[in-house]
Amino acid sequence: PKKVIFMQGYLILLPIFLFALLQGAFLPLNLVLLTVLVWTALRPPKESLLIAFFAGLILDLAAGTPLGFSSFMLLFLCGLLIFYSHRFDSSHPLFLTVFVFISSNLYSLVTNHFFNWPEGLVLAILALIFGFLGKFFLVEIDKEKIKLKI
Repeated sequence: PKKVIFMQGYLILLPIFLFALLQGAFLPLNLVLLTVLVWTALRPPKESLLIAFFAGLILDLAAGTPLGFSSFMLLFLCGLLIFYSHRFDSSHPLFLTVFVFISSNLYSLVTNHFFNWPEGLVLAILALIFGFLGKFFLVEIDKEKIKLKI
């Protein structure tokens, strides 16, 4: 059972692969960044950093950018989120919303040399939605674990 639990954490790479293909082809939203940051807020740090690294490589291959650039950016932003998670509740939907907005604009500034605040706003709204859903499902899962232990 430990291998099954280990592999379940990395199944997120399948939607990341799909988002990277869509983003590399025609989608202007950075859904890979959103997915990785939400995953980092809700999962353990080691797993999140591995996901960020591989998501960046997949995004670089799909978008045709220099290999490792997106990995570096995603690792930096995930590390920043993990750093702030020691001081704040990083899985709180409002904190996550603000962090995704700032991260999206920082990513856009580094890659495109300008702030893309409309994309950041859309990603922040999506982060708010997914943050609330993640909190709801995590609470429900924790309640189920408590019921099973009793």
